[in-house]
Amino acid sequence: MRLITVAALSLLATPLLAQQAPPPGFRDRQIADFERERRMTLAMVDSMPEGLLHFKPVKEVRDFAQQIAHAATPVAIFASRTKGGPVPVLGDSTVYLNAKPALRALVVKAYDYALGVLRETPEADYTVPVAFAGQQMPRWRVFALAHEHSVWTRGELVSYFRLNGMAPPAFDLFGGGGGE
Repeated sequence: MRLITVAALSLLATPLLAQQAPPPGFRDRQIADFERERRMTLAMVDSMPEGLLHFKPVKEVRDFAQQIAHAATPVAIFASRTKGGPVPVLGDSTVYLNAKPALRALVVKAYDYALGVLRETPEADYTVPVAFAGQQMPRWRVFALAHEHSVWTRGELVSYFRLNGMAPPAFDLFGGGGGE
């Protein structure tokens, strides 16, 4: 009987956990993080010579342009899921994967869209669960996952610079532009 009671209480608690609020000021932190992520991603695009857009360390992985696109586009896609709207059109992949100005424009559009959605989400809706990746989770958590994915994916690009004898742009952990 005790096991049934614990299981029932766990099921009842799940929706409450899904609505769990982030710490005070977290939304402002997320906005600052996305602004910083945009700057660092653009710094990578700006630092890589156009002739190396299709460089990849081994044939099985994405090239530089594909990896940048993979870091940026999910930021907008995840944001669209919190809004419940369609995925925004960010550009033509046959163009942005082959031209540095278009790749840069893709990054700007993706982060501008996500930042717009984050800023426009009413405070009361910030903790409301939405369907994402087969789960229910609060909107703030979906934005946090977008940030985490971008950091992880962009971090893989450090080797692309190093293998070409270049230093990657400095990592700006605290948003002050001072690097590590």
